[in-house]
Amino acid sequence: MRKNIAETLIFLSGIALIAYILIYKDTTKPFPALLIAIAVNIITTPLYVGVVEGIYSVRKLPLIFKTQIWYRNKDVRLSISYLFRIKSNGKYLLVKNRKGNYYQLVGGAYKTLPGVEKVFKENSIKPDKRFETEHGIAKNDLRFRLPGKRVLKIIRWFNSREDRETSQWREFCEELLTTNIITEKHSFRYIDYKYATTIQTPMQKAKNLSCQEILIFELFDLIPNDEQIKVLDELYKNGDTDKVKWADETLINSLGFDERKKEMEYEIGAHTKWAINEKYSTE
Repeated sequence: MRKNIAETLIFLSGIALIAYILIYKDTTKPFPALLIAIAVNIITTPLYVGVVEGIYSVRKLPLIFKTQIWYRNKDVRLSISYLFRIKSNGKYLLVKNRKGNYYQLVGGAYKTLPGVEKVFKENSIKPDKRFETEHGIAKNDLRFRLPGKRVLKIIRWFNSREDRETSQWREFCEELLTTNIITEKHSFRYIDYKYATTIQTPMQKAKNLSCQEILIFELFDLIPNDEQIKVLDELYKNGDTDKVKWADETLINSLGFDERKKEMEYEIGAHTKWAINEKYSTE
């Protein structure tokens, strides 16, 4: 609030300064001209920021309308995950989804941490019943249902990084090391990776469920060291198995249909295509 007040006062002071100089000073002289230039910069900077924020807000209007009005008191499913883009010899490493017969990038849903209970209770969050494990519903996954009016607040909570998993190591370990896809575990006792982008789908009808849904994926690129590159190259040389596939962009963009062979190789999850292209698509 104080920041907004300060910005408003500076903006109004800039206008007042310009008015004063135009009325009482000779603007053809260097000093008054310099003051006007400074005042114009003071005014135009917040205007520019306001225009940019306004354009960004316009893009969010459909989501705001759906969550705050149309589906305000109805259940919305929210799933927030992270994915790794891992490459060797120009192809991406895909692993078999643990719950479906298709392949995808390494990754999975973020987990909550102790302390999140208050946030979940305040926002009427219920466990997601779509995916269950041998131990029952995965209650710690950031996959859940909540009233539409709470969606934007929970997305802001996620972005705050409070009371939730912030490292992407767990899924890497569970999907590649624990499964023995990578047997040289010592080489991957640590990994380096960098954030690429975030993909958020529109709010739309959930597949096979009677509710609306939003999917959010944070994308990360693995940065292997020399030792890790050798291990990945060896894994690539071993070829495709039931657990792991190596796919180029052409195969991923066709979701597993090989246009060169004119046949379906295997099914690839649509979110893998979004991750490679860094944008959501309905195709």
